[in-house]
Amino acid sequence: MTSSLAFYFSYQDTLAGKKDQIRSVVQASASQVLHLRALKESQQISENEYLKRLRSLIYGTNYSDSSYIFLMTDEVRVYLHPKRPELEGLLINEVPNIKNGEAIAASFKKILENPEKSQFWKLYLPKPDGGPSLEKLTYAQLIPDSDLIIGTGVYLDDLIPVYINRALSYITITLAVLLAAFATAVLISRNIVQPIIILSGQMKRLSAGDIDQEIRFTHHKDEIGQMAQSLEEFRDHLIENKRLRYMQEHVQFLENFDPVTRLYNRRAIGEALEREIIRNFESQEQVSFLFIRLDLLRNLTIELGDEQRDQILIETANRLRQILSINHRLARIGEGCFGLMLINKPAHINLADIADSILNTIEQPIQLDNLQIQIGARIGIASYPEDGDQQFELIGRSEIAAKTARKREQGWLYFSQIKGQTTEQKIALWQDLSTAMDQDQFYLVFQPLFDLESNAPLSAETLLRWTHPKLGPISPAVFVPLAEQSGLISRLDHWVLNAVAKQCRIWLDKDIAFPRVAINLSGISFLRNDFEQKLQSIFSRYNVSLEHIELELTEGVLIEDLGRIQEKLKRVRDLGVSISIDDFGTGYSSLSRIKNLPVDHIKIDKSFIDDIDTNPQDLKIVQAIILMAQGLQLHVVAEGVETERQLSILREEQCDVVQGYLLSRPLAVADYEALIDEDLIIEGD
Repeated sequence: MTSSLAFYFSYQDTLAGKKDQIRSVVQASASQVLHLRALKESQQISENEYLKRLRSLIYGTNYSDSSYIFLMTDEVRVYLHPKRPELEGLLINEVPNIKNGEAIAASFKKILENPEKSQFWKLYLPKPDGGPSLEKLTYAQLIPDSDLIIGTGVYLDDLIPVYINRALSYITITLAVLLAAFATAVLISRNIVQPIIILSGQMKRLSAGDIDQEIRFTHHKDEIGQMAQSLEEFRDHLIENKRLRYMQEHVQFLENFDPVTRLYNRRAIGEALEREIIRNFESQEQVSFLFIRLDLLRNLTIELGDEQRDQILIETANRLRQILSINHRLARIGEGCFGLMLINKPAHINLADIADSILNTIEQPIQLDNLQIQIGARIGIASYPEDGDQQFELIGRSEIAAKTARKREQGWLYFSQIKGQTTEQKIALWQDLSTAMDQDQFYLVFQPLFDLESNAPLSAETLLRWTHPKLGPISPAVFVPLAEQSGLISRLDHWVLNAVAKQCRIWLDKDIAFPRVAINLSGISFLRNDFEQKLQSIFSRYNVSLEHIELELTEGVLIEDLGRIQEKLKRVRDLGVSISIDDFGTGYSSLSRIKNLPVDHIKIDKSFIDDIDTNPQDLKIVQAIILMAQGLQLHVVAEGVETERQLSILREEQCDVVQGYLLSRPLAVADYEALIDEDLIIEGD
């Protein structure tokens, strides 16, 4: 179709061009004839000269081999014909070998009828060199103010070579355009269409969940590259969303489950127990809780390591699952402690039988590689409504019963068997703990720590105090263990962190340059997965830098999985917080374990300082701790310094920091501010 149109337009273009050519030739020649006639009429030339010049003009105007100018009279008689002079004087219809002479004559006469209008028509004439009559495109017009018609023409077969050449040019151009279009289409297909198809397929696979595929064409510098890069960003978002979703699911799991045994944790079992108490409030049906405490698990951890300890816990949990029914809820609520909630217990089954069955199951030997371990357990039992109507009461009282069973060397014990006045007082305090936090019955005091090199305050340990509205001051040695047993220790830690941040903000607003503040923190709070976020949130609320803070952790925290503790401590220290290990030497850790942990200070427990001036063994222990700790680039803090002799010995042994009543008792906020303002230092030797 394209080629046919090209041929057609080529022919029309060639014909139009030739028409313009012959019209221009005729008009130019007509002008010259008019000029000759004007010369004759003005007698500038004679008639003979006019005829001579006229003949010379007509005979001399040849613009191709077969194209010429002719003159006709108004009688349609051939007047001058440069190619065939023998035709001169003949009427057009008398010309031999001419077709349709009368029609041709009629065409010329139309020019006479409308002299202002030029005429194109086709006629058949033989070429000047002879041969058959051929189609000729003719053009003629009347010369003004004369009886002469001037004309010319072109044989159409002379146009064929031009037409063919032009057609070939069109065909060549068309083919070139087609080839260019094809090449462009191939290029587009390769560089645009195919990549789009591939990227579309990758998008579908991403939508189907295949987020591990590598996105192609991201190196392109065009729109395809931009699409690919956007798709890659989309994939990266999907990967990040998957990671965040996994982390969220993991956090949610850790909120309610123990990561080692996959059992409920203390929080989840407490909430479940609370729901059962509420559900049975009207019916007062019994809900029992068994606190199962494994014997000597800490000793086994030190001897065998964390991995073997976890295997013991997992095996014990699996064994307990096998003997429990659908009405039992099992949880791990401490390092070596399990909790069991019993609901809708059948009447023919008593708690003593369940406790005996659990103890027998736990006491079966456990095979660890080539080592066989046998452990024991103690069980404390508390029941709703007899032993309390809140979950923390039942859990705490069953734990007390388990501890008492161990002291009495009994396998299990009911809480009701040990219920007494002292215990009831503790239970009352449990119930008051939550109220005390809500009503701000707690307050902070600060005990300074002094650097023995500069003799100036280095930091201050924050200590918590509670003034009960009825009972008066309550010792931390009483209410802190109660908070741990009742599950309120996390709330208590949160209260302390918030109070410290608030106090730091007050000092900053007063332009008081205060030393670093040390905070005692329970392992339960520190090991929570969201601890870092909560710590940042609290101190950000008061616009206080965490570089003002030091956390003191007890050795018990270090019993946890070493890898987990290392990562946890690193994240906290990266926030700017310093870390101290409190009461060092009384727990189950060692310097060989601490050397792998990112901590800043260790605090030698007061029990080793008390007799340092009279007991050589205590002195040797302190000397060894200082020497090894400083070899590990750790600062050593001696707490409980109460005599000048103790201070002198610690100086001699190059202890770094000291703390105790000899130097300063815990101070209220105003007194501590006064101490800082006085720029107090301890006297050197």
